[in-house]
Amino acid sequence: MPRFFFHTQTDSRMTDFDGYELATASEARQQAIQTCGQMMIDAADAFWGSRPWSITVTNAEGLILWEIIMDGSATPASRDLT
Repeated sequence: MPRFFFHTQTDSRMTDFDGYELATASEARQQAIQTCGQMMIDAADAFWGSRPWSITVTNAEGLILWEIIMDGSATPASRDLT
């Protein structure tokens, strides 16, 4: 079964040295989306106003297969909100 690696970038880079064995490319893309969602849930306050976050999915040879970039921005209308 192929192994996929999910490297994350927030304010710091985290390299995935273990990876996941997944049967298909579709499963790897689903895992990337789930990882993005979990990152945002775990650090929602840090996400807003930070640099863009990303997930880079590579294969066992280190070739980049997919990348998801997440960027949230506040507009002037949000300044008075708590």
